This record gives sequence, C-alpha cells and structure tokens, in this order.
Amino acid sequence: MKGSQQPCEDLDLQRVLPVFLPQSIVESRSWTGAFSRLLAPGVAMAWVIAENSRPSRYITPDKRQQWELQGVDWRAQALQNLRAVSGDTLETGALFRESGEPWLISLMYPDGLGPSRLLLTAKLAQLFPRGYRVALPEQNRAYAFTTELDREDVETVESLVQRSYQSGELPLSPAIFDPADLVDRSRD
Repeated sequence: MKGSQQPCEDLDLQRVLPVFLPQSIVESRSWTGAFSRLLAPGVAMAWVIAENSRPSRYITPDKRQQWELQGVDWRAQALQNLRAVSGDTLETGALFRESGEPWLISLMYPDGLGPSRLLLTAKLAQLFPRGYRVALPEQNRAYAFTTELDREDVETVESLVQRSYQSGELPLSPAIFDPADLVDRSRD
C-alpha cells in the first residue's frame, strides 16, 4: 500500500492499519510518520489510514501522541481493523502436502496488506499448529510456512523468498523470521 506522509486530520480509527517498511526508510531524515522498530533486522512497522479515493496517509507522531493522550489504544484498533478487512482466509496461494495440509502460504493482496496479515498470529497458528516461520520479501508480499520442512522444502522457501525480494517492485527483506520477530522492539 503506497502512502504519503501528509498530516492526518480527523482520522477515522476504523481505517488505521499496520504496514511493514524497510527500517532504512523510517530512519531517514525525510520520514515524518510514526513507526516502531522490530526484532526483525531491517524491518519496521508504521501505520496508515486507508482511504478509498485518496492515497493512504501515514500516521504522524503528533496524531499518535494525541490518541495516546486521549487514552486511545490505536495499535490494538489497527489490529482489529486488519482482522476485519482480512476475512476468514489469509492465504492467496498455498503449497500442500500429499495429505492436503498446507505447508506454505502466500499473502499477496490487491490492498497491499499481505505482509501485515502476518500479525494475525492466531489464524496462522491454527493453520500451522506445530509452528511456523515467516518471510517478508516485498512490502506487498509475504510467506508463512511450517517449521517442519525437509531439505527440498527449505530450498523451495529460500528460492521463493530470494526471487520475490530480487524481482519485487518494493523489496523489504530477504530474511526468514520467527513470528515473534515482528513484535515491537521500541516505541518510536
């Protein structure tokens, strides 16, 4: 999801959503949006206001501070909004075992929030009850996959991630992470 860093006036909390960005972008001098560092090296989290007819806008530190002074848990609201826009099915594609069980899912949506859906950990834990890992090769594409991989599966995952990262329009990270790596490391 592309966005601008214009100040947001009269924001509708029902449209706040989390997004992942390269940490280098949010740490640049030109960045004016609110962000959080993550345990995932090179990846940061920011928040946008989704709008139908206008470009999305990033949440500014001033707006964040205003909400926090009012006691608004806008981060929790952003996750709730993400759950609402995501519906019941996370994956847009999958690779399956012979048993029919998915071992890898792709998250790439027209709304650009595929990687954001990696924050829906309860759904992912249901899909991969024995554990899973994640990759965010692009700002609009992510993968989640079981931790139970054979050598061929590992090679498939690594190849998918590297190809997506190298050929993507908005590269994010070539790394593979534990879900806990997507948790806030600091508050701006």
